[in-house]
Amino acid sequence: MKQNWLKAILPHLAAIGIFILLATVYCSPVLEGKIVNQSDMMNVNGMAKEAKDFYEATGETPLWTNSMFSGMPSYVIYTGPGKNALTRVNQIVPLGLPSPVNMLFLAMISMYLLACILDFKYWIRIMGAIAFAFCSYNVILIDLGHITKMYDIALMPAVLAGIILTYRGRLIAGFGLTALATSLLIYNNHLQMIYYTLIMVLMLVVGAFVHAYKTQTIPQFFKASVLLAIAGVLAVLPAADNLMPVKEYTDYTMRGSKSELTLGKEDSKENKSTGLDRDYAFEWSYGVPESFTFMIPGYVGNSSGQKLGTGSHVYEQMVSLGAPAAQVEQYMEQMRFPLYYGAQERGTSGPVYVGAIICFLFILSLLVVDSWHKWWLLAVTLFGFILSWGKNFGFINDFLFYHLPLYNKFRAPAQALVLPSLTFVILGCWALQEVANGKHSKEVLLKKLKQALYITGGIIVVIGIFGSMFMNFSGHSDETMLGYFAQMLGGKENAQLMIRALEKDRSALLLKDSIRSLVFILIAAGAIWAYLKDKLQWQPAALIILAAVTIDLVQVDRNYLGKDSFVDESAQMAQLQPSPADLQIKQDPDPYYRVFNLTTSPFEDAIPSYYHKNIGGYSPAKLWIYQDLITHQISKNNMGVLNMLNTKYFIVPDQKTGQPVAQRNPDANGNAWFVKGIVWAPDANTEMKTLDYLHTKDSAVVDQRFAKELGANYQPAPIDSNAAIKLTKYGLNSLEYASNNTQEGLGVFSEIYYPAGWNAYIDGKKTDIVRVDYALRGLKIPAGQHKIDLKFEPTTFYKAQKISSITSIILVLVVIGSFIWEIISARKKEEKTAA
Repeated sequence: MKQNWLKAILPHLAAIGIFILLATVYCSPVLEGKIVNQSDMMNVNGMAKEAKDFYEATGETPLWTNSMFSGMPSYVIYTGPGKNALTRVNQIVPLGLPSPVNMLFLAMISMYLLACILDFKYWIRIMGAIAFAFCSYNVILIDLGHITKMYDIALMPAVLAGIILTYRGRLIAGFGLTALATSLLIYNNHLQMIYYTLIMVLMLVVGAFVHAYKTQTIPQFFKASVLLAIAGVLAVLPAADNLMPVKEYTDYTMRGSKSELTLGKEDSKENKSTGLDRDYAFEWSYGVPESFTFMIPGYVGNSSGQKLGTGSHVYEQMVSLGAPAAQVEQYMEQMRFPLYYGAQERGTSGPVYVGAIICFLFILSLLVVDSWHKWWLLAVTLFGFILSWGKNFGFINDFLFYHLPLYNKFRAPAQALVLPSLTFVILGCWALQEVANGKHSKEVLLKKLKQALYITGGIIVVIGIFGSMFMNFSGHSDETMLGYFAQMLGGKENAQLMIRALEKDRSALLLKDSIRSLVFILIAAGAIWAYLKDKLQWQPAALIILAAVTIDLVQVDRNYLGKDSFVDESAQMAQLQPSPADLQIKQDPDPYYRVFNLTTSPFEDAIPSYYHKNIGGYSPAKLWIYQDLITHQISKNNMGVLNMLNTKYFIVPDQKTGQPVAQRNPDANGNAWFVKGIVWAPDANTEMKTLDYLHTKDSAVVDQRFAKELGANYQPAPIDSNAAIKLTKYGLNSLEYASNNTQEGLGVFSEIYYPAGWNAYIDGKKTDIVRVDYALRGLKIPAGQHKIDLKFEPTTFYKAQKISSITSIILVLVVIGSFIWEIISARKKEEKTAA
């Protein structure tokens, strides 16, 4: 029995070894201690810096941060070590491998597990695992630093594996695997990927029900479904520490709620959505024809920042215009050109390329696979493409945006291509399985092979090879590049020559990649043909296809995650070195003021948050009151609003050198102040319009809804010259002030209004916080000297921590127990069979 056990496990150990080796070789710079220079992780470093410093200094969980958007909950960014037992499991499953080796390995082992449960042959499992992990979209995510997204994509096949295993009657093992994979998926907390996984799971369940109905196994279906539902609940509960606070936060953000303002869009349909605005949500919509990047990576020009060599038309054109060849060569080495000319107006980091061979095998699967799984996989494929097209397929996606539950909480529809990326690989593997398992005659398979080759080869010839001659290669970035070239080369005429050269390079890329994809398809088709003609055994044929798939994807992936992507950690941190302007501002002994950096895109860049309490930052889920403030006031440089946010410094480019310089704002209102009067507003629109002209140091605008807290038509008593509110202690979870006023007054605090947890205490007595100036906190403060405490006490967060701590331990024990049960049951079955 021991020998049988070893014989059974050795191939799996070999597969694990192959995956580790491949991922490590691909990411070989990690062996030298290098890391991926991920742009988004630079933003993460900026977002989390204040919270991390607070935790290290105090040991206290940071719940709020003032380093972005004038203040927001830090529990959506960083809280320090949590109590969720899955934290350790999440490290163990990818074997503690270094990043990004761990992500590629996790994707491969997850897909391998699904291929095992689908009972594919060994080398097909290996091929599917590699094809799934090395899809270009995945390596682009790694390069950009979208870590949680990549983790959740990697776990998708494991979730499917657990569900399919359960429906196949392996109830305990399927239950344990589903609970484990789903809990890790939810733990990594990329909500959009979780949403797509749920869509896929629902389609699988529908497919399983139809199959059960046809085979008269409805009772077994419902038994398995009940177990899967329990596994789902068990998987969700440990994520309470993320989901509950985030759900509460989302209700106040531009993703989960809706601005009260109707300024300029009173009749707009977008105003009726409870999620994001449609135009914002549908940014990065894939073009319908652009989907052919699945088969031809350069179909719409690869990326918006592509390197061109000395053999390019751009290089030749610059030299022909008289630029020295050596100088142009150096320029080409440093410059990245916008080869992309697809439908995504804001550009892209690269295409979604699943591999020419995988596309060929996918077409073959449609002709030869007769399993019930094919139909739900096809449904997922089609739905994924439709979602990815966003505004470019508006007559369906507009309806889905307003009616599909939760769909309007997400943006960047192109991300939905993770669904067909997975289903293409599954069905591509299934096609090979049908070739190898002997169910079909070789004559039938040869016929289907030719049909698949004609279809895929014909597509490449028509849209790729012929397309390179007749397509329009102009892109959204060309107007910008025209101005750039005109300034560099001395006129519009020369600039137009450069744009034409750029279009020729786009055409040449399409032709080259089309021929390349056709060659790889012919290699795979040739290997299958040789096997069906008895000229090759199965194993060498499978190894040829496996090698071709790997070479194909890795060659393309190197354009996006290559050795140039890795840097020494010190080199990455050097990008966070403060400028002279930052250093100058840091000399200010005041513990709490805000900075507005205008040398970057202030609301798409969190790096300034690494040094300062920032007016700007980066987050796709800002508080909607703050987004309104950005849209209607800050973007218009309303100094009254910037003063009320205590913007003590501006960082601007020097007019001569262009380098960042600090400018002090002497009119900043400070941390808190008493106002002389209140302007009562009947609604949010009026409140926002009042800020257009309000002198925020003297007056505050308050919505009538807060009349109950302050008193109807309340006006503060005149304040004396010594009246003041002074910050006496700064912290992330609490702020302490001392107030002094001979009369009762309204105190305004330069703190963002957030009712889900912030409480105010005057001399220890809880006091109502009202929203003033649309986005700030206000308190009615009695006459005399008082101690004022503002404390962030989000009860939802604390409750969620307890739920997560307890249920995560239960989950781990249940999963371990289910796997032990499965091992014992398998041994008993083996002993019974042997007897």
